[in-house]
Amino acid sequence: MEISVAYVKMGMDPIITRFFWGCCVKRGWLVRGSVGVLLAVGCALAAEPVPTTVMSFNIRYGTADDGPDSWEHRRYLVRLAIREHDPFIFGVQECLWDQGVELDRAFGGYRITGVGRDDGVRRGEMCLIFTRRDRYRVLDQGYFWLGETPEVPGSKGWDVACPRIVTWVKLRDRWCDPDTFYCFNTHLDHAGAEARRLGAELLQRRMAEIAGGLPIILLGDFNAPAAADSPPYRLLAEEGWRADVPLHDTWHAAASEQRRRGGGTFHGFTGEATRGRIDWILASREFAVIDAGLSRFQKDGRYPSDHFPVWATFHQERHPPLPGDEVDVTTGATPHY
Repeated sequence: MEISVAYVKMGMDPIITRFFWGCCVKRGWLVRGSVGVLLAVGCALAAEPVPTTVMSFNIRYGTADDGPDSWEHRRYLVRLAIREHDPFIFGVQECLWDQGVELDRAFGGYRITGVGRDDGVRRGEMCLIFTRRDRYRVLDQGYFWLGETPEVPGSKGWDVACPRIVTWVKLRDRWCDPDTFYCFNTHLDHAGAEARRLGAELLQRRMAEIAGGLPIILLGDFNAPAAADSPPYRLLAEEGWRADVPLHDTWHAAASEQRRRGGGTFHGFTGEATRGRIDWILASREFAVIDAGLSRFQKDGRYPSDHFPVWATFHQERHPPLPGDEVDVTTGATPHY
């Protein structure tokens, strides 16, 4: 009975699951042993593909003197902009410790991974990765710096203006294929062209070493336009196969309306893009993109950041249950990692 019950539960949406199990328990179906019927219903639900949205968002560091656009005036807008798309995974850049604490409280259903770039703990901007607890299990995590000494916290290299960090997590997806993959989040330098090029090269090498051929989602503010004449973009989005890290640009799946309005992501709180598309989401071919775009969310003419967040939605097939994904046989509650 317990094995069969676990199979019914796996892959079902948490809200549907609670309703489904509540009815089963209340009506006494489990007591009467109608396991075959429950299995059939559970398998039917499990067969439905899942649209999975991920997001990348430079939220602008909270101590910047931006007058009416300072953090205290827009903190709630950042939360609303994220909730608008309800991503299963999202990465933020330029996040300071206090901002991270606020987001942790606001998005309690997510696990957060990240450290400060200045000391590897709390100091300096962070590239945080948020992953839904009810869906993903964090199998491993880590950080490295973009420079000649990647393992030294706060280290700088080449012509960078400030330390640059990469955060990564290895995830187990309880619901869908690919069941195991990596997510990386970074922020390339705004000042040094050599730092962006060499940083992209180091990032690519490290992704190949860390992921070892498993699928990848790469989030970030790359401070470089998404164009063939842009070394970071060419290296990461077009020539990744040379380093066994073939990634595709999810923006290519954007709807015509998104494309018509343009893909520029930096707008300086004006709503009018002044640079090209410097914020990207790249992904391995295992992630089939069905939609993508950038969010121009604003409220009363005020924007949550000086960057538009970018998002992509993948079409993911559900997989059979994985070992260790137990459920509460009374409530059908999902495990929280």
